[in-house]
Amino acid sequence: MTTGDTMSNLYDPNLDSKQPFLKNNISAAGSSTGVCGAGGHNGNASNGNNTAFSNGLNDGSGAPKLNNRLDDYQSLQSTVAKLRVWLFAITGVAIAGFVILIIVVTCLYATLNYDLTHHNHKPKIGEQMAAILEREELCVPCEDFLTGPSPQELSKLNRFTMKDTDTGGRDCCVDQPLELLELLKLHIEKRFRQEMAKGTMNRWDKLSRQDAPSNNSKVLKPAAHLMYINQDMTNVAQVHGRQYTIGKWLHDDDIAFTYQIDYRHGRLVIPEDGHYYIYSQISFIEMFDVQNNEAYGSRNGPEGPSLSHYLYRYNILYHNGGEEKLAQNSITKCWGQSKTFGEYTSNLGAVFYLRNADEIFIKVSNISMISSDPKLSYFGLFKV
Repeated sequence: MTTGDTMSNLYDPNLDSKQPFLKNNISAAGSSTGVCGAGGHNGNASNGNNTAFSNGLNDGSGAPKLNNRLDDYQSLQSTVAKLRVWLFAITGVAIAGFVILIIVVTCLYATLNYDLTHHNHKPKIGEQMAAILEREELCVPCEDFLTGPSPQELSKLNRFTMKDTDTGGRDCCVDQPLELLELLKLHIEKRFRQEMAKGTMNRWDKLSRQDAPSNNSKVLKPAAHLMYINQDMTNVAQVHGRQYTIGKWLHDDDIAFTYQIDYRHGRLVIPEDGHYYIYSQISFIEMFDVQNNEAYGSRNGPEGPSLSHYLYRYNILYHNGGEEKLAQNSITKCWGQSKTFGEYTSNLGAVFYLRNADEIFIKVSNISMISSDPKLSYFGLFKV
């Protein structure tokens, strides 16, 4: 081997950077073998050692990468195994909960079905009252359920069976649950009016506080003016000496009005205690048949020599049925052979101290003779 070959091996670009050096050493060792045999033996040994070292270097560079990949694969397998276990556990819990829910619903349905099939509860109050009314009717004093003196309020008791008592009163009897319910409604209404009359539920006090006027404005007081309109004369029999309540007035039309006062079945309900001026005018008209010498303004002829005009108040708390006469005016009729008609006007007016929930109304002795002109017959009041 020449020196040029040796140099070309040292600088061969296709060889590893360490390989030329190893080859050079091996060549040098081989060339020296010819000079010294012992040296050749040592050179072979050195070559074997170098080759083993080189192989060791090549093998050691890839081992860590392979080990890392094996570790990642084993970790992934472990994670998948854990997830599989959790999935099985959750599925088992869901199935167990669903089974428990089905069992609970089944038990509740069975219990409800058993209760409906074997119903042994006590009957309700309505059923108990129906059973009692089937055996006997219930009778109570009618005056305990009378809410007022007007014909409309009296007619509320007509739906019940009335029986006279030994004391001169009347009992209202019921034998049906619905009739008993209506009776209870009347009792509640009367109780409510009693509380109103006592002042415990006076809504006008609340309104006066909410709508209190300023110091510079004028305080408006309760007032009302009602005008007469034709009454329902069905089933009205004119009887001498009897008083007839005017149960219907024009209260929200024409010049009629109510301010801070309730209108109820022909009556004005006083909103608060105080002094009130009350006025009323009633005009009676009587027409005569000159040929037969009969009056026909009262439908059945004259029932008496006078006509009376009454002012009343009613309060559910008062005695003697709650009615109290405040004023009265009577007019004597004028008679004459050639008289064709008679017109009589009665006026009432005075100041009274009235209480909360007092109900003011008008009565007359002959309601069929009242003039149909609303400007001739009227009724009103205002607080002074």
